[in-house]
Amino acid sequence: MSEDAKKAPVHDWARPGARCAMSIEPAIAMPAAAFGWDYEVQVALPASYHAMPDKHYPVLWVTDGPFLLHLTVGLLNTLVIGGLAPEMIVVGIGCSADAGVAEFGRRRAIDFAPPGRNILFDGPGGDYFRKLGVPEDGQQQKADDLLAFLVDEVRPDLARTYRMSADHGLLGHSGGGMFANYALFARPGAFGRYIIGSPSSNAVDRSAFRLETDYAAAHADLKAHVFFGAGEREIGQISLAAWGIVSAPVLMAETLLLRQYPSLKLTTRIFPGKDHSSVIADIIGEGIRAVWADALDGGKGGGA
Repeated sequence: MSEDAKKAPVHDWARPGARCAMSIEPAIAMPAAAFGWDYEVQVALPASYHAMPDKHYPVLWVTDGPFLLHLTVGLLNTLVIGGLAPEMIVVGIGCSADAGVAEFGRRRAIDFAPPGRNILFDGPGGDYFRKLGVPEDGQQQKADDLLAFLVDEVRPDLARTYRMSADHGLLGHSGGGMFANYALFARPGAFGRYIIGSPSSNAVDRSAFRLETDYAAAHADLKAHVFFGAGEREIGQISLAAWGIVSAPVLMAETLLLRQYPSLKLTTRIFPGKDHSSVIADIIGEGIRAVWADALDGGKGGGA
């Protein structure tokens, strides 16, 4: 064995007793009084979790958990062994996997939409949806309740069982991206890292932008690592264009850049050739790398 090999650090995931990949705990149902239904919550543990009984791990919270948890875990396994991301606990939360597509969509519309008079907004995008008959009022929009449920109920409950550090990130795509963008300003500091994919941030009279303006008026800094991502082909899909799926996150990123917050770490990516579905893996993988870049052990991996 060479001297360099002898001096190389032993990564936690390569220690005796560690698994070769993350393990996924059985899903549990957690009731949410504000919604009147249970959420499916599932936890994935790092490969080294049981081999390192004194270690606490950062946590990535994944919206649409039953839909995106396994993809996130699979990508994270390869990123960790390649030295591109630290080990972390992943928590997926969302509508039960047993629910049908209609119920899944109905709950997402309630979960992720910020409070306001309706889901729409002014301009050509809002007019497009009005012509399609999207309701102007009467829709339940409970992003605040979901945010409180995640931070004030689910997080402390899971922290009693799992070794979570104080380093929390939030990941969402599409409606989940709208929710993550809203959470950044609706409850600053609740998460330190945000992966915001193809967000419909224009929704509810552009509430995310209005909250950002209010935040900027009251704060000189924003301590967060933020990643915005979208697919190039989303620009040419009319319903996505109406939401501003690409233009809204770019405008938000430009706005945040111009604020010149000293502690903000900001990354924006538009992925060539990708559409609303095929871009998800890119957003998750590149997003994790971007927002946790400062947490690597010297940037050295151990994969072949």
